[in-house]
Amino acid sequence: MVVAENAQVVAGGEGLEGACAHGQLLKPLQVLLELALGRAIAVLPRSLARPQHPGLVHVPVADAPRSALVLAWGQEDRRRLVADFVASAVEAAPG
Repeated sequence: MVVAENAQVVAGGEGLEGACAHGQLLKPLQVLLELALGRAIAVLPRSLARPQHPGLVHVPVADAPRSALVLAWGQEDRRRLVADFVASAVEAAPG
């Protein structure tokens, strides 16, 4: 299963297992819904924990290794919007 926004589902119930079996992409809102329904627990990027979502508990994992994010786009995608986004991300990246 691929989960958007770098969220990693570490245990899931019927809903997520069904998505896994069918190779579906889960969007952040879908992951949050599965969490709220009690069908999953997950390790999420901080961006999905702020602001606090009603009915969910977020606990920082202070000793977890830092994660790396990457940009991905279609090899043939030549849109100016994509090029500008990539250029901005590269410029903002540390190091």
